[in-house]
Amino acid sequence: MNNPARVLVVEDDPTLREALCDTIQYGGYQDLSACNGIEALKIMESEEVDLIISDVQMDLMDGHTLLREVKSRRPDLPFVLITAHGSIEKAVEAMREGATDYLLKPFE
Repeated sequence: MNNPARVLVVEDDPTLREALCDTIQYGGYQDLSACNGIEALKIMESEEVDLIISDVQMDLMDGHTLLREVKSRRPDLPFVLITAHGSIEKAVEAMREGATDYLLKPFE
């Protein structure tokens, strides 16, 4: 029997983090959550992660820095960035750094 994919949600807004985790669970996946990039890296040290969905603007470590850190450790790991303050330049930069996708908030 296959285990469901494990999705790590990195979001500093607790309401949005909870909503994303609920959606992931509803889709049949297992959720993990972190409120910033530092916490996300700690989770990755002890947990198997199959996908990361991360906000861009967060205290302590922003999503672009987290993307670079994750890709240096796990270049194959799918990584989606989400932001309310996106630009074409930042999206292109993120994709060049290995992001799988770059979504603008609000999204469905």
